[in-house]
Amino acid sequence: WIALSRDGKFLYAINEISNFGSDKTGSVTAFAVEAGGALKKLNTVGSGGAGPAYISVHPSGKFVMVANYGGGDFAVIRIKPDGSLGAISDVVKPQGPLNPATASDNPPGQLAPSSHAGSRGHMIGPDQSGQYVIGDDAGRDQIFVWKLDTNTGKLNQVSVAKSLPGSAPRHFVFSPDGKTMYQLQEQDSRLATYAFADGRLTLKGPTVSMLPPGYEGSNTGSELLIDKAGRYLYAGNRTQDSIATLKVGDNAMPTRIANVPTEADNPRSLTLSPDGRFLYSLNQRGDNVTAFAIGADGVPKFTGH
Repeated sequence: WIALSRDGKFLYAINEISNFGSDKTGSVTAFAVEAGGALKKLNTVGSGGAGPAYISVHPSGKFVMVANYGGGDFAVIRIKPDGSLGAISDVVKPQGPLNPATASDNPPGQLAPSSHAGSRGHMIGPDQSGQYVIGDDAGRDQIFVWKLDTNTGKLNQVSVAKSLPGSAPRHFVFSPDGKTMYQLQEQDSRLATYAFADGRLTLKGPTVSMLPPGYEGSNTGSELLIDKAGRYLYAGNRTQDSIATLKVGDNAMPTRIANVPTEADNPRSLTLSPDGRFLYSLNQRGDNVTAFAIGADGVPKFTGH
């Protein structure tokens, strides 16, 4: 995973390994973005846990935040004035009882695994206001909300929400007004909608399937996007290999309106162009990127590229 600083001058990349340094962790590499987009490596430091899966830059610009999947923890790393990475200021490792490896609302015939052998840090990032930091623990089906002390670099827990056991909360996005958080669950391929206020999440209504009606077989949800206007959500389906499109209603509740084939296997990540006109699917097993134009109805249309 990669993340840019807000001014675009620095890029941070996690290295999904488990053998860095004496602590046998993953690592994070800092780059300076030079004229024309070339990257100049600054340094590499430990990620605070094995097998990192996600990185984001805190709105203060003072820290990067890492979700370590293999290590089952969340780490905060200082950013030095020159953009390089400094010391780890905090590591949070959730504990608690283990859940089943499958969710009760899985699609029929689901055989794809989602590890529940312990905590699995899958995403960490700020809310829309920048006041809070949210972390997805896909292994114990928990969603944490913290405040980051920008002086000490410590995460202070505000609340924790419990997802359906076995559902594996993976990625989230916020509505433009910051009052609603949409949470993609990996194992059951469903989207949960939460009201968000004062650092607390409250589930709104039933979850929505990312799969077409009648689908039977394995699938795991991957990436979740929201357009700038907050009208449409896009979710990646791996194995069923489609992009689910959801329209957001007046009550902030989404309805799935389409599933568009990714034209290649295993969409691990999705992204929107800055102007919102195109969507790109990064297909892990297809070893390619497929491009889609966003139609007036919000549904992606394959460009043939």
